[in-house]
Amino acid sequence: MAISIYDPRTMGKLVERMPKVHTFIKSTFFRNTETFDTQKIDVDFKKGNRQLAPFIHRKTGGATIENEGFQTNTYEPPLVAPNKITTIDDILKRTPGESLYNGKSPNQRAVEKMQRDFQELEEMVTRREEWMCCQALFTGKIPVLDKKGKKIQDIIDFQFTNKAVLKDAEKWNKTTGGKIKQLKDWRKEVQKKGFVNCNICLMGSDALEAFMADEEVQKLLDIRRYEIAVIKPKELPNGATYVGAIPEIALDIYTYNEWYLDNWTNPAKPEDKPLLPPDAVVLLSAEAQYSMYYGAVGIVDENGKTIAVAEGSRIPEQWVERRPARRFIQLNSAPLCVPHEVASWYVASVC
Repeated sequence: MAISIYDPRTMGKLVERMPKVHTFIKSTFFRNTETFDTQKIDVDFKKGNRQLAPFIHRKTGGATIENEGFQTNTYEPPLVAPNKITTIDDILKRTPGESLYNGKSPNQRAVEKMQRDFQELEEMVTRREEWMCCQALFTGKIPVLDKKGKKIQDIIDFQFTNKAVLKDAEKWNKTTGGKIKQLKDWRKEVQKKGFVNCNICLMGSDALEAFMADEEVQKLLDIRRYEIAVIKPKELPNGATYVGAIPEIALDIYTYNEWYLDNWTNPAKPEDKPLLPPDAVVLLSAEAQYSMYYGAVGIVDENGKTIAVAEGSRIPEQWVERRPARRFIQLNSAPLCVPHEVASWYVASVC
């Protein structure tokens, strides 16, 4: 329908629905952040043991204990650098929600578009970081692929071994029991190898459904007055849902329903996939050490036309090209999530 300039009208509120950025894994576990001015980062891993102090004869005086070694692994944080383009069409045309008749100047639109673009780029980088943290914990590896699924650099492999895929007879469903015992066994395995107590359990959607349908679990949940298990579902602000607790083993149960757009496995058919696999049960410890490291990024100094090395978690950059006239803004980052204690968590595929 054509718009008549003689009819009085008011521009209504712009309704914009964008997916929120959730960072439950990164914010909960990878809280330690460090930046570096080098492209590669060396990480030292040292693991102790439960050796007992030796008995000695009183006339001997002492027993020398050999110093334990450590392992150094070198990692190259992958570069993420999304950018956006602004052309003359973007600043001459009315933006969504802008008044039809007393609109903004092109310069105002240019500034507002830059703000929106940087916000969008920041959200994209944050989503990539959360995906990397999930890959590191749930698979022990981070594949570095481009938009077409081609390998950019070697897979970042943390040599994670605390994982299990249940056999058909052991898989979780409504009839199979022993789920609480399995959680205890996996938790004990981490206590033995990783020297920490797992106090957080993440369950994928299918695993949680099978867990809640189990008769043994239901019996435990019915005896609330004895506090054997407490189930009080609660939405958390960072995308996770707190399901309940099993005080007997001091284990809090969460589920994490967050997705990412996989546009590289099959570029012709992008697909939303869950960050936490539906069949996964992950036992984690808040005591374990995890870090977010950021490597150096090379940017071009427009004034001197030289390449500079920048250190930081977010490195903004902008430049102008001609024919046609357009401005690029880019947000650079070289993130690497590092789980220092590789034996401090456990992952099981249960469904």
